[in-house]
Amino acid sequence: MMETAGEPSKAEFSARINELERKLKEKSSEAQACAEKGKTASLFEFSEKGLRLKLYRFLLKKYSDLLNEKEKKTIGEVKALIDGSDLTIQSIVSEFKSDSYEFDKDYLDAAKKAFDFVKKEISYVKADLDIDFFMSPLEVMTEKIADDEDKAIFLCSMLYGLGDESASVVIAEMDDLTTHGFVVLEYDEKAYFLDSTQNHDFGEFSGKTEVVLKKYSFSGHKIRKLLYKFNHFEYKSFIEEE
Repeated sequence: MMETAGEPSKAEFSARINELERKLKEKSSEAQACAEKGKTASLFEFSEKGLRLKLYRFLLKKYSDLLNEKEKKTIGEVKALIDGSDLTIQSIVSEFKSDSYEFDKDYLDAAKKAFDFVKKEISYVKADLDIDFFMSPLEVMTEKIADDEDKAIFLCSMLYGLGDESASVVIAEMDDLTTHGFVVLEYDEKAYFLDSTQNHDFGEFSGKTEVVLKKYSFSGHKIRKLLYKFNHFEYKSFIEEE
């Protein structure tokens, strides 16, 4: 592969990794010394695991521009993330559908099972990195972890697989200026805000949309404004409407 100007060669990159690994081992020895002296307050920070995490965070931050460029998606590609026909999604959804499944009669019960599945089986991890990335359904199921947006995409794909073509992933700005993703489905003139990063009941954030917008919260923070929403058929930015 041709190397572009300003990018490290493979040899340089390897040398940097080796140097960082050497420092990691030195810090690990320091951690052991701290432990022997009873200084445990920052033991994890100086443990090998803690140092590896610090190393990986450094590398991700250093090459975040390259990663973000690679992960850029068009609006069409973002909409395509909601894929009810994905084999991983279909294999899970099939467990919630009987042979006599009818959308009008059985959907809400199946949607509840899908929500409970994602909430319990996929652990929420706050990435806390300046990197935009998306995990495939197979990656989510293999690793059993995802951030809020990937969990929302996974759940929304399951709802689409159950026959709901209007359920959407919604990204909101919270009152602490962070962003957070969840799913909104509408059924029988009632809106359900489903946040699988939280251990809330299926109907806890449900009712008229304007009422649920005020009621919903995440980590003690309310919605400041909606940013955008998308599903397989639609991408809508609320920022353009301001």
